[in-house]
Amino acid sequence: MATVLRDGVDRERLLRTFLDLVAIDSPTGHEQEIGHDLEARFADLGCAVRRDHVGNLVAVRAGSPDRTILVSTHMDTAGTDRGIRPVVGADGIVRTDGSTILGADDKSGIAGCLEVLTLLRDHPDVTAPTIEFVVTVGEERGLVGSRQLDVELLRASHGFVLDTAGAMGSITYWSPTSVYLTITFVGRKAHAGVEPEKGINAVKVAAEAVAAMPLGRIDEETVANIGTFTGGEARNIVPGSVVLEGMARSHDQHKLDRQLHAMRYACQVAADRHGASVDFGIETIYQTYKIDEDAVPYREAAAAIRSVGLDVVPRKSGGGTDGNFFNAQGIPCVALPTGMVDEHATSEHIAVDDMVLACRVLLAIVTGDPR
Repeated sequence: MATVLRDGVDRERLLRTFLDLVAIDSPTGHEQEIGHDLEARFADLGCAVRRDHVGNLVAVRAGSPDRTILVSTHMDTAGTDRGIRPVVGADGIVRTDGSTILGADDKSGIAGCLEVLTLLRDHPDVTAPTIEFVVTVGEERGLVGSRQLDVELLRASHGFVLDTAGAMGSITYWSPTSVYLTITFVGRKAHAGVEPEKGINAVKVAAEAVAAMPLGRIDEETVANIGTFTGGEARNIVPGSVVLEGMARSHDQHKLDRQLHAMRYACQVAADRHGASVDFGIETIYQTYKIDEDAVPYREAAAAIRSVGLDVVPRKSGGGTDGNFFNAQGIPCVALPTGMVDEHATSEHIAVDDMVLACRVLLAIVTGDPR
């Protein structure tokens, strides 16, 4: 029966659900409408649903009492795009009209969850574990939602995050630590046309610091970036302060520590050279995780992938998901692809056949024999 169920994914229904979700604007910070929509959808499919104080949704589908798993997705989309107009091509690929992102990240994952629930509802004789579907807000801005989730309310022993790109059949088993940087340089304001000598130009100080920093691809496991540079008041005022925003990531904590030290050192040297001051703020957004091949979530995902005729492709990711949070909280998770390509870009697209495959993998996980 489990095999029949896996083969029963309704391609058109899955696509229709995905397009319905894409039609609901939900950039980060504006998830109210889609949150209400999803609350109703999960409830209609037999789940006990609750939403927390920030809008995260937890929908529990009761199953075998001796086994509970987590399935994680997020409801927000990257950036500020609204009015997304998807186009389903004759080649079976869903794109946009080119003016916005698509939102397959992560509405393709949510659509897959809803299809799985529909099939389980229609086949009540199929044995499945209790499933805790967690759909977070604010994922795209640094796991804002999941980091405020009360994991004490969850009972899952392990989980699966449907929120990655990559080849169908891949398992993201390793993800980096990511830190956000807020660097503030304080110089001294002065009239730039009358007495610039009295000023300390914070823009100049910051520019020298950035020029001295190692940035970009540092090594195989480490990257760093300065993304925004803001400050100053007017053309004729020596700028007294500048704020830089950046990030650094690494799969190796020692390498990340060295990178942060090099960036901090470049800032301090530049500030000292000109008599300015600098505040180097660091916020850890998520922590690295690495799941071994013999760990339960990896084994179950691999067995499911093979059962639908795909090869298992171990994947080391340069990005993070809510899985980083859950792993840090003691719920081991691996991340699985939904078929999304070029996420966060106007070229974002997804093949309907890949969405079907992702759904079949999830069905195989929840109906398979855990080994």
